[in-house]
Amino acid sequence: MYTRASPYYATLKTKKLLTGAGSSKKTYHLELEADTSKLAYRVGDSIAVLPSNRPQLVDAILKKLHATGDEEVWDEKSGIPLPFREYLLKKANLQRCSFHKLYPVEKTAAPLLELLEHHKPHPSELARVLLPLMPRFYSIANSAKVFSNEIHLLIAFVEYDLRGEKQYGVGSHFLCREAKIGLTPIPIYVQPSNHFALPEDPNALIILIGPGTGIAPFRAFLQERIATQAEGQNWIFFGERNRATDFHYGDYWLELEKQGRLRLSTAFSRDQEQKIYVQHKLWEERKSIWKWICDGAFLYVCGDAKEMAKDVDLTLEKIIHEEGNMTEEEARLFLRAMRHNKRYLLDVYLS
Repeated sequence: MYTRASPYYATLKTKKLLTGAGSSKKTYHLELEADTSKLAYRVGDSIAVLPSNRPQLVDAILKKLHATGDEEVWDEKSGIPLPFREYLLKKANLQRCSFHKLYPVEKTAAPLLELLEHHKPHPSELARVLLPLMPRFYSIANSAKVFSNEIHLLIAFVEYDLRGEKQYGVGSHFLCREAKIGLTPIPIYVQPSNHFALPEDPNALIILIGPGTGIAPFRAFLQERIATQAEGQNWIFFGERNRATDFHYGDYWLELEKQGRLRLSTAFSRDQEQKIYVQHKLWEERKSIWKWICDGAFLYVCGDAKEMAKDVDLTLEKIIHEEGNMTEEEARLFLRAMRHNKRYLLDVYLS
């Protein structure tokens, strides 16, 4: 059993930029090579990645502190001493720290390098106020029945400016920029999902709502259903900014639609003057959505918890209210019962 304390080491097999020229985003399809007889997973599970910080950032911190990197510091999480460089590279969150514990008047919103312009704590002091580097969780985007000894991930590359300095998401930078194909050991473990799984009945209808990288687990779902010859109908709602540049796995979905294996509804928010999102497409299809619900469909939502999931929830309540001829309170209770009965399943996160 692989864990955060004792991870499995995979390697990068394939890296492909999915977003096209002109896109405002960079989204990658990655394939990790792993012995799935040792690292077993099911569709709906996630992979936890233990990333490393950027070596350039670590070198810059050492330079600011006039440190060699060989100084011994205490890692609170593991309870063992480590060389300062290794601690900064693999154990410390270099984006957030409790700097005010050392310097009470200091604001901690500034990047660490900026704070170190004015303060030079000893390595052991800095280690005391840096938070632990946490695992990054990504939905598995393939079925092991179709791609054995592989784990597919859909990664949004995170970059932004803070006080004029370029900042990067630790996990996405490690996977998409630092990891070298066939060379870099990537520490991972499986984070099982106890709820986000396909229905036991292969004839059950499923409605899959996954904008952006939220589409990842549904690629695994469809691969699994086709590999097991499940007869149930599948309906995907996908949303992104532009069809021409941001239609993740678009060729795959269109081929399944052509084969009659998939009903596909898309919302590309920037392809017209008025922005359209997946909740708008759900409302457009409200009569069919309600019929599928009445026929026992399972609903799945994956993606952003802050906005999208709430908007989808409200739209589903409105559909049940209007198409089901219920009061607003009855519609809320109906959707709550679906969730309780595991017919309305969410895998959402703060982006």
